Amino acid sequence: MGTPVLFQPLKSDPVFLRERMGSLLPDRLLPALSNAHPLSLLLFDRGLTYLEGTWKGNFFLAVESDGYTFLPAPPPWTLLPEGPSGRTLREPSFWRSVSEILLERNNGIPSYLDGVPDASKLQEFPTPELTETEFLLCASDWKTLSGPRHKTHRWERNRLSKIVPDARVLPWDPLYRKSAHELLARFRRERERKMRGDQEKILLEDQIRAHEKALSSSRDLGLSGLLVLSQDRVLGIAWFAVLPDRRGAIQFLEAREPGLTGISVLLTHHFFALFPEVSVLNIQGDVQNQGIRRAKKLDLPCRLSPVYRITLGDSSGHTPASAEQGTLSPKIG
Repeated sequence: MGTPVLFQPLKSDPVFLRERMGSLLPDRLLPALSNAHPLSLLLFDRGLTYLEGTWKGNFFLAVESDGYTFLPAPPPWTLLPEGPSGRTLREPSFWRSVSEILLERNNGIPSYLDGVPDASKLQEFPTPELTETEFLLCASDWKTLSGPRHKTHRWERNRLSKIVPDARVLPWDPLYRKSAHELLARFRRERERKMRGDQEKILLEDQIRAHEKALSSSRDLGLSGLLVLSQDRVLGIAWFAVLPDRRGAIQFLEAREPGLTGISVLLTHHFFALFPEVSVLNIQGDVQNQGIRRAKKLDLPCRLSPVYRITLGDSSGHTPASAEQGTLSPKIG
């Protein structure tokens, strides 16, 4: 084994975690890859342990789930600019060392590197595997909703104004927490009625749990919320993380009154009006689910961002055993 790779657990304070994890993740991949944002982990946490790794004085983030340790995204210092033949991750000796130590930690099961952009190559390791595609919306399309592309969105918005003529959009206010919980209950019942398969059940459970975290700790998590109200009743809610330099944002969560698709249009349209400096909004990925992919395509993304995974085998070319790991939940409208 080469230079030792060491791990220590991060403190569990949510504000510290968000800030420290943010410094360990490759923020220059934002907003195209939501995995590079700490809330991709913190919101959809299923009993994860967050670890800070060190190698030759360089720091990186690792995550442990049920005794299995993996890397959620490439450390910033391993990313090279994309060249004519694609992007290559640098520091091959680091990848060999971390692969070997994680193989040992995982009892002989090779680890993996998630959140890999552009099918980045890693020498001596298997070809990257596509895990999902993220969808990005452009403010230039959504600020006006003009043109034939947005005909359906305009129709949904107009239909909503006829059904709920007093619908209005406001920033999140804790005064509406009880009504938001009631909306989540209605949203959950409707989703469970249409549910198909275990994957959708897991995604829904993760999403509801994440909404509950946002409702109770939005300030600590650094989330911006929008509400759609009719009188004092919450008909829709969405949670966003706006990047510090306003170059983009990520929508992590959305829930709306069943049957009122115009609420999603209203939320997105008002988000771009509220944050005019934001040019791109990532509405997260499809987790290779055809139903989610079709739903997200209806939002007319201006850009698709594929996300890959690389298996971190040992230097002898160890073939990975099957390791079932949960997938981070996308926004499901």
